[in-house]
Amino acid sequence: MKNLKSFFAICILLCTFNLRADVIEMPPSAHVRPPVELDFPLVDLPFNSTSYFPNLYSMQQSLSLSTDFYETAHSVLGGHYSSNNWYRIFYVAGFDLLTSAIPLSSSWMHEEWHRSVMSSRGIGSFNDVNTFPIGSPLIAVSHVDDIDLVNLKRDHPADQVRLSAAGMESQVAQNMLIEKHHFFNGLRSLDQIILLENNFSVTFYLATCASKDADKTTDEQNTQDGTDLRRRDFTGLDCTAWVYDLFRPKEPYAARGTHPSGVGADRYIRYSDLNSKEKDFLSLQAALSLLNFADPFLFRKDEFDGEFSGTHFKWNAKLNHYITSFGATVDANLFLKLNDEKYLVTWHNGMTDTRYLPGITLEWIETETLCHALFASTGFTIWQQPKDQMIEDKATTTLAAASAQLLYRLNERFATYLGIELKNEGWLAGNVYLDRNLSAQAGLKATVF
Repeated sequence: MKNLKSFFAICILLCTFNLRADVIEMPPSAHVRPPVELDFPLVDLPFNSTSYFPNLYSMQQSLSLSTDFYETAHSVLGGHYSSNNWYRIFYVAGFDLLTSAIPLSSSWMHEEWHRSVMSSRGIGSFNDVNTFPIGSPLIAVSHVDDIDLVNLKRDHPADQVRLSAAGMESQVAQNMLIEKHHFFNGLRSLDQIILLENNFSVTFYLATCASKDADKTTDEQNTQDGTDLRRRDFTGLDCTAWVYDLFRPKEPYAARGTHPSGVGADRYIRYSDLNSKEKDFLSLQAALSLLNFADPFLFRKDEFDGEFSGTHFKWNAKLNHYITSFGATVDANLFLKLNDEKYLVTWHNGMTDTRYLPGITLEWIETETLCHALFASTGFTIWQQPKDQMIEDKATTTLAAASAQLLYRLNERFATYLGIELKNEGWLAGNVYLDRNLSAQAGLKATVF
């Protein structure tokens, strides 16, 4: 469930004034639409072969489509962000606010990532953003059967936890993708407002869940849902359900009790249902989510110049905070451009309530091969995580993952690509599978403007 409140409108307005002041100091320039490279991930297997209508989109597909939507609109409405046409910032802010509850928005993507987890386990659902619920404070993933949730918790308790966390995971991942486009591809569209909105959304959501206000919201939603099972969200407030199931993996779903209406399961977890350990861990994650603001990209600082032993390079750095199926992680990301080489190094600082779980990801991005139109990208991850993703299991396993992609540029505007990703058991941002998995993706890229 996505929590949308007028708070975000205030945040966007404040961010707009901040960006406006910065832009006015820039030298005059014409309104030029910066080029945007659109990504159309046509096939994502095995997900697309096991999902069913209307459960069509994998995590990466909904992420790419939503990001295409924003980057294109921001390029058209805002132009190059160095322009002194500060009023265009208001165009972008207004667009992001007015489209916050329509298909392809970050809210739509948020719910699609919830649905991807359910789809991977054969559970049907409906994204209520597709009904254009503009002005609604809460948006549900509906049409979920109680028995499917009972079976998911019994058979795949880690997926039950991931299910609740996936929406906020999508928003952090979207910011990371947009910022990779800015650093590695030279994108200069006015995307800072959606970056800030995603961060505010995650922090505000976690803070709401970690307060008594969560009970009021939950009680109101239960009253509105009444006896209509098809209308009910799959979980209510995401983060209260996340921390509840995180620390109670063996508790049967039926222990939640009966819905206040007397019909169906009581799906929604109230703040008062949490014990002190769960409340403390949730409050800690709400505080740590502020680290998402340790990000120069939010303030149009896309790259910095560096020099080492006479070699010049471009760099940037930022932090990401995710809640996960095993606890949480704070990722430290280093972006590097050295001559024609592009690198991304991520140090994972995974955590449970008692343990530190380090890991590292190395990515080489679009390296030119002997065939000048063919570019290769590779990535490797090694990361300690709890056995079976159980937060209180003292045993650890090592997540090992590798990815590779070949991109062939047909001409200056169009390219096609084919990629694979192989992993063993463990959590990886943007990969829906907690089990061993081999996935393959194919798609097209098109540069507009």
